[in-house]
Amino acid sequence: MTVADARSPRPLPEDETDRLSGLRVLHAMDSFLPNVGGLELSIAALTRYQASRGRVVAMATAQHPEAADRENMGGVEIHRLPTAMRLLPGAYVSDTHTFFPPVADPLFARAFARLVDEFQPDVIHVRGWVLYSVLGAARRAGIPVVASAHDHSQVCATKIMLHKGNELCAEPGLVKCISCAHSHYGVKGVALAAGLHQLGSRRHREVTLWSATSSALADRGTAPRRADSTAISSVVPTFIDDDLVSLASDERTEQRPDFVPASAPYLFYAGALGAHKGVDVLLDAYGLLRADGFELPLVLAGLPRDDFPVPDQPGVHVATNVAQQAVIAAWRHATIGIVPSVVPEGFGRVAVECLATGTPCIVSALGGLLDIVTDGVDGLHVTPGDSVELAGAVRRLLTDEALRARLGAAGPAKAAGFTLSQVSPRVDALYLQALERSSPAEGREVRRRPKLRARTGREAV
Repeated sequence: MTVADARSPRPLPEDETDRLSGLRVLHAMDSFLPNVGGLELSIAALTRYQASRGRVVAMATAQHPEAADRENMGGVEIHRLPTAMRLLPGAYVSDTHTFFPPVADPLFARAFARLVDEFQPDVIHVRGWVLYSVLGAARRAGIPVVASAHDHSQVCATKIMLHKGNELCAEPGLVKCISCAHSHYGVKGVALAAGLHQLGSRRHREVTLWSATSSALADRGTAPRRADSTAISSVVPTFIDDDLVSLASDERTEQRPDFVPASAPYLFYAGALGAHKGVDVLLDAYGLLRADGFELPLVLAGLPRDDFPVPDQPGVHVATNVAQQAVIAAWRHATIGIVPSVVPEGFGRVAVECLATGTPCIVSALGGLLDIVTDGVDGLHVTPGDSVELAGAVRRLLTDEALRARLGAAGPAKAAGFTLSQVSPRVDALYLQALERSSPAEGREVRRRPKLRARTGREAV
């Protein structure tokens, strides 16, 4: 049993799951569709699955210039609410990828309070700094709040636990965090770090139940200040849609996508094309491999970043804005998949995708990746930032066909444990725990049962 397994809330028996039929769940997160990222895709899949399982589900997020303020998406009510931050000149680099501050946004908080009155949730499930704009309405209405840590934002203003972008941060501290956030964000970083450390930290105690997507996140606790921090006892991983597991081996990905070699073996990386993901380390390792006579191509697929233009390097092919099905196909046909992050990932969705396709995976030995890939069982671990060690691990797999086959064969079964159907019962267990913690002895969910049953069929707008 792994550490993550020991911390996982026990899935509910079928009769307990039935008790939650009609449960009204209001999700809130900083960014949602049409923004496409690992977290947005995962939570969109979760909300649709919950709706299909008899929950009444809504999502609250920030307004988006390319999406309606209110829509129905697969039986889920989507509410995109106004934010005061959007009115501040220069607050955002992009109008589509915005963020919340670690204090309440007044416009969003008021709109969210109206939504709570209208939707009447039984539980509110929050991810990200939108938490601080949600807690006031939840407290006044007596609604339990489940907060899920998907990155390090509950303890770190930059969310990546790298001190000034160079070294892993051992522990937060007010002066240290302000200096680091200033280096990362500029002047506004001072307010972000101070707000999180002094104000947000205290408000974390208003959360009914905390969970984390990996053991590494759980070990960080719930707040940057020790006096406010409590242990996170529940680990509920991020998940991939069950369809992605079947997609990894069926006819939809049988043909190679057009951005990879037509027939030759290749190395594959998918993710943001930035130094924080270790792309520079990977390129250095690839240069060492070519110097040793290994000339198979390296394919990089992901979103480009202005702060890290990928250098033109022999044998390296870059593809941007690639559709998810094409990424899965690229994992499937790759000889080796590589996830070389130098920041402690909150989870590591791309590593699960790689395992699902039966491709052996090399990952940095830190963060959530440790929960996904077991060294020598379904992949290999390497020291983060060590290009020589990474090149050695690739060389080892390229020259040992039996090892490649053994690691690849173990991947799909491991990935299946991170599918939505396997993880969603753990989410239900969190909701039941939160309801019980916030209720008198007779049980809040029992008291509200007549209302839930009566409103299960309520039409979504």
